[in-house]
Amino acid sequence: MKLRLLFTLIVLLLSVGCARDVSVFESAIYSVGDDKITVDCSDEVNRNRKNHTDEGYPCEVRVTEDTSLKDSQGETIQLDSLKTNDLIRITLKKPLNISKNNRSFEAKEIRLLE
Repeated sequence: MKLRLLFTLIVLLLSVGCARDVSVFESAIYSVGDDKITVDCSDEVNRNRKNHTDEGYPCEVRVTEDTSLKDSQGETIQLDSLKTNDLIRITLKKPLNISKNNRSFEAKEIRLLE
């Protein structure tokens, strides 16, 4: 009985510790570079903050040869197909806590939504 309670407590603590990690989010593109996209990630930065301001936060999304780029129908596209203000869904290479001080990461997949 005690072992089961201990196991449940450990699982609960681990899940609470990971609750801030983000694996997918949607955003508008601010700019497109040779191997990166700058997007608005204000909602992700502020999602677990209690006294946040309306300050905007850009994030740098690194695009590598392993990053999958797709249009809204799931067809493969090139990075130069993405434009400023396009709405995209970003799947991160690994889940992480996007914060005021942690706003640069690699994308596993970028999908154009509009």
